[in-house]
Amino acid sequence: MSLSFKKWDLVLLAYPFTDLSATKVRPAVVISPDSENGILKDSVFLLITSNTSRQSSFDLFVDNTHPEFPATGLLSRSAIRVNKIWTLHNSLVRRRLGKLGPQLQQAVSTLLASYLDIPTPKP
Repeated sequence: MSLSFKKWDLVLLAYPFTDLSATKVRPAVVISPDSENGILKDSVFLLITSNTSRQSSFDLFVDNTHPEFPATGLLSRSAIRVNKIWTLHNSLVRRRLGKLGPQLQQAVSTLLASYLDIPTPKP
């Protein structure tokens, strides 16, 4: 059975440790474009952690008091780790949790552009 998801969806994903010694099931944000999701066998994800004590300048903290938090499907305050970009096979997605709202989408886009050193157009 194929699971359907779109850009900005939060999914539960079995992703490998960087040394490939094991996998861990954790939430992630889909950032690959909808034109590729469901067509290709791989998608691009940003990993999410509930361990907010480790702080990186490329972590976007999503507090449970944020107005868009309920739609994410996350259980607790978390950090979207913009510097943890993975291209993984879609079969590793266990289920869809929720979706990032427009404010969080913009914040992720801005932080991702900064991480990749891509100039952002001025409004």
